[in-house]
Amino acid sequence: MLGCTEIAALTHLQENLLDLLRKGERPIDAEDVNAMLKAGDVLRLQVLHRRGSVAEAPDAGEVEALLRERVAQPSADAVEGHSGPVTRSFRVTLGPLAAAIEEVELDMMLSGLSEMGAVSNTVVDNTAGGGVSFDVLLQGAAADLQSVLSLVVAPEQIHVETLGVVGVQEQAQLQTTLPGAPKLEAVAPAAPAPLDNGLDEFFVDPAEFRRKRDTEATPEPRPADFAAQEHAADGSIDLFISPEDLKRQRSAKAAAAPMVDVLHDLLPSSHETTFIRVSTEKIDLLVNLVGELVITEAMLARTGALAEGANEGQYSANAGLADLSRHTRNLQEAVLAIRMLPISNVFQRFPRVVHELSARLGKRVELKMFGETTELDRGLIEKISDPLTHLVRNAIDHGLEPPDVRIAAGKPASGTVTLKASQRGGNIVIEVSDDGRGLDRAKIMAAAARRGIAIPADAPDNEVWQVVFEAGFSTAESVTDVSGRGVGMDVVRRNIQALSGTVDLSSRPGQGTRVTVSVPLTLAIMEAMTIAIGGETYVLPLACVVESLSVAAGELHTLPGHGDTLRVREEYLPVLHLAKMFPPQNPREHAAGIAVIVETDGSKAALLVDELVGQQQVVVKSLETNFRKVPGLSGATVMGDGSVALILDVAHLVRACGREGTSQL
Repeated sequence: MLGCTEIAALTHLQENLLDLLRKGERPIDAEDVNAMLKAGDVLRLQVLHRRGSVAEAPDAGEVEALLRERVAQPSADAVEGHSGPVTRSFRVTLGPLAAAIEEVELDMMLSGLSEMGAVSNTVVDNTAGGGVSFDVLLQGAAADLQSVLSLVVAPEQIHVETLGVVGVQEQAQLQTTLPGAPKLEAVAPAAPAPLDNGLDEFFVDPAEFRRKRDTEATPEPRPADFAAQEHAADGSIDLFISPEDLKRQRSAKAAAAPMVDVLHDLLPSSHETTFIRVSTEKIDLLVNLVGELVITEAMLARTGALAEGANEGQYSANAGLADLSRHTRNLQEAVLAIRMLPISNVFQRFPRVVHELSARLGKRVELKMFGETTELDRGLIEKISDPLTHLVRNAIDHGLEPPDVRIAAGKPASGTVTLKASQRGGNIVIEVSDDGRGLDRAKIMAAAARRGIAIPADAPDNEVWQVVFEAGFSTAESVTDVSGRGVGMDVVRRNIQALSGTVDLSSRPGQGTRVTVSVPLTLAIMEAMTIAIGGETYVLPLACVVESLSVAAGELHTLPGHGDTLRVREEYLPVLHLAKMFPPQNPREHAAGIAVIVETDGSKAALLVDELVGQQQVVVKSLETNFRKVPGLSGATVMGDGSVALILDVAHLVRACGREGTSQL
């Protein structure tokens, strides 16, 4: 109707294949799935071409030929490998009837079946408690017959028995022995009276069918009538009617409901109209404006605090500021919710990835996904897709064993890859796990030794697994198009850390591997702890802060080659003097201060600062966009007094401590 003939041609072939599989004509196989996936790719390109997003229309010839080949595959019960639709013989029993079927409906049903195939051995006891039985030959399955009969008789009163498949020779013999192929003469339905609203009915009216049959003889159709015939053999109307007929129908006068009532039923329901499309630029602008509002609220709060000290009559102003703070927080949460999208937008691409990669590697893989409704920021959705794709590919390639190896180890031949997402506080946690062979500690240690990476022989597993994230590290024996180049896990960790997230790896030999990715719920606004170094303010993400404690000069212990350490209960933590990394203009004289214990990637460190300023929400501004990337800093924010405070990159700082100090003695 819209002129998209190439799309119609392809989708009709897809429907033909899906219809055969739905009816159970033959079991689905991998080739059918591959054909449908390829057709789906071409179909998407066709739609994009019609929208103007793709310059050239895709060539659908190859995939259409593939679909025709799949449709032509022999059915499961085909005779002598016959391809295409199979003619089957069915015995149909309708009853016991709760009430007699209207005569016209029974005639219409049998006429329709005789149009579809051949009806014979009809026995009619059309009374309450009686029944109707007949034999019918049809090209199709029992599901087709069931759907037609259920229009007249309740489904529980329909009993269909498949007698068998009828071969070509048997059909020819049937035509010879049963004159006219025992088909009942079909009664051509007459056109119903037109409606005032200009819309035809989609099914033949039984009363009109009876009246026309009783009062008029059906005329022989003329060849010209077929072009503008309104009703087809199955009782549906032809949507392509001539303008003259349409004008005649609209001008006819009969008692009928107004057109507006009919069109009202065709309108989408209310839940379909509650969504609108909004440009992402507008949403980003709205988020920036809310960020400025948060900054303004912080400025007013500071002004109110200063004025309160000078004048005790500022209670009402402070109360108003409290309300402003509450409303600002609510507005912020509402606006951020606009940017939130379900993580299913990322997960939905993985079934295709698993299907194609498992076929290429000769492995059987089952993908399980949980927590698909978990929501996170749109910006994170776009940036987390590639790291998760690599983790899923790694799980299939490195983690899962071939079917014969799994069977020999007492496992099911099909391996399992699990994707799980959940929200924990202000973070989104995504787990990618498999039930494969697990990480080989000895193999990793040997590969690390060849690359000159020193790992103590008694190092715990979690330290050994961290070697996997080193650039260029790989345990693959050969390089393939999937793995072996040593490029992947280091990029995954770098990309996740760029999102202020963490990556954790755990594994058990013979049981599988789990990679846990944790990223903040949103990148726009975050809860933070503000600290001071020599009078200059810095910001720490609150999610990374474990605790803070006062430190005297004698509590710091210097180990040769490891720098300063601090004992916190039974654990020795490396100490990083932020005043040395970010020298202030007015440094403090004494060496003691406050230690802020932070944790990321499973490692802890003590950051030595001069004082704790407080806790507040900050609006994150990108340094790379406005300046350049600076090691140790992940961004900047504007404070309540209008000054700019730098946001510390905790993951970078902890890694810096690890190079100078020791994590545990």
